Amino acid sequence: MKSVLRLPALTAALFGCALIPPISAIAQTAESNSLASASGSKTGVPNPQITGPIGGGDRNQAFGAIPSRELERAGYQESEYFYGGTARAFINDGPWGVDGVWAAKVADTAPYKVRMLVRRPIDPRRFNGIVIVEWLNVTALVEGAAEYIQTQELLLRDGYAWVGLGVQAAGVNTPRSGLKAWDAARYASLEHPGDHFAWDIYSQGGQALRHPHGIDPLNGLKIDKMIAAGRSQSAAFLIGYINAVHPIAHVYDGYFVHSRVGGTYGFPENVRGIVAANPHIRTDIDVPVFDLQMEGDYVALRSHLARQPDSRHFRLWEVAGGAHSESPRWVIEEPPPLDHSTNCKDPINAAPGHAVVKAALHALVVWVRDGQEPPKAPLLELGDPAAADPILRDKLGNAKGGIRLPEIEVPTASVNGLVNSPAAPPSTAAAPNFCRLFGTTVPFDKDKLAQLYPTHESFVKAFDQAVDAIEHQGFWLKPEADAARKAAAESHIPR
Repeated sequence: MKSVLRLPALTAALFGCALIPPISAIAQTAESNSLASASGSKTGVPNPQITGPIGGGDRNQAFGAIPSRELERAGYQESEYFYGGTARAFINDGPWGVDGVWAAKVADTAPYKVRMLVRRPIDPRRFNGIVIVEWLNVTALVEGAAEYIQTQELLLRDGYAWVGLGVQAAGVNTPRSGLKAWDAARYASLEHPGDHFAWDIYSQGGQALRHPHGIDPLNGLKIDKMIAAGRSQSAAFLIGYINAVHPIAHVYDGYFVHSRVGGTYGFPENVRGIVAANPHIRTDIDVPVFDLQMEGDYVALRSHLARQPDSRHFRLWEVAGGAHSESPRWVIEEPPPLDHSTNCKDPINAAPGHAVVKAALHALVVWVRDGQEPPKAPLLELGDPAAADPILRDKLGNAKGGIRLPEIEVPTASVNGLVNSPAAPPSTAAAPNFCRLFGTTVPFDKDKLAQLYPTHESFVKAFDQAVDAIEHQGFWLKPEADAARKAAAESHIPR
């Protein structure tokens, strides 16, 4: 059916999930070379050694590589580099409270070498000056480009450069799935001392892009602005980075925090025990921070407990009908059958939350580059914050409030971020199953559709009006709005 939107491996990829693999704690013996506090002066970030482009290995390709012909059609190319040096581990210098105003100091140093994956325009004239630096997600114990998956159309059509940094230990060291196991020959030289060093490794990766010494991973592209991005577990790590390390490092010009989690996920074990639950992003930060949350993040990940109001450099958008991960359609109808992903009991979320993700990233770029603030968004309507489902819902089961997708305003299904479950136990005890994060979709039967939309024309008219509204509000961009209008016209609702 033409109303199905295909995003590569969107539901099969488990990179957008929020569980955190265990990591080893380091001794909390702070050395005398403590850094300035979070409110203090800049101290500089070490510039690592770059090697590459990397080739060869048993598989003769980078992990997570996109077929070159696909990128070339968009005028892009992909290269892999290694970078390394000495990384610093940070701990708290005083209490780390809910307000996020955190002072940090160095507790340890260790050698490291990790990788970066670079996708950039072949013709430098196509480069728009913006580099998106993604903290690669390792929830599935591999390095996954969770943010790239949902923003790739925007990045390629508008001339961005994208860089994925593999800054967490699981992506390198995990037996059977990490880089060193996936291709022992190619990645033999990589070395990761643990996630307590991840924040500084992320700073050093950005430093290597902005101020290359020797090899330039961007091949001479002139950076205007560089934006840090992370989704799910990576977003949680970014909270700690923003609050404790950004005031020291000042490497990135803005932050895209996508589907963060509540609690104290995303903090290495050496600091996790002293972090206040559900911390906010500090409001005295000097660069824009964009926090994008799906309703499913509030249900499954309890991040509603960390909700904070907009402020001078902070903007929050919340999406009704969005789940942590999705298998999107512009118009939700059957056939074709809805996606159950990896053995999920109910069909998973089919809302195109990715369209809001693209609009949000674009809005952040305009904010960082031009100083134009993003539009303020309506908040989801919440009930009991302690309830399993804290979101208020209408009689059709859809969320109230928030950014209103056309699929919610003119519904053909109940589409939500409610907890899904496996249809059957996994084949092995160690097999991951992330159904709880995928939300559910319950399509309306033909009688309900006929009641809501007596004719196909009445559905299309109402749907187009909802698309016009969300585009006018700035929560969708024109290419996604045009694709949705086309899908509605070609749909079979209510037939």
